[in-house]
Amino acid sequence: MALKFRLKGLAETFIDEIRCPGCGFTGRDDQNFTTDLTRVTLEGIVVVAECRRCGEIFVPDTQRCGILNARELRVAVENDARETGEPLFRGIEAVRLSAERLNAQRRGDLH
Repeated sequence: MALKFRLKGLAETFIDEIRCPGCGFTGRDDQNFTTDLTRVTLEGIVVVAECRRCGEIFVPDTQRCGILNARELRVAVENDARETGEPLFRGIEAVRLSAERLNAQRRGDLH
């Protein structure tokens, strides 16, 4: 069963299969992966997964992002960033860098 992430009328993302780059575990649902760190960006919903087996945080390569209303998505993302104080992520690359930073913190590799 595919994972589906939707913001009604704004954006949607689908993932058929998740493969952890840390331990190689593969899954088709959220039983062995958490997606609490998923971000909404100007390019759509970017899923961030955390493997429950090894703790690796990553952006699955197999996700398919779609934007239903680009103008309204931009307004929603900008308003949310302003209201919450959370950083505004432009797209998937910014989210990947954030995931890499979280892994470095988890491993104690940041200096």
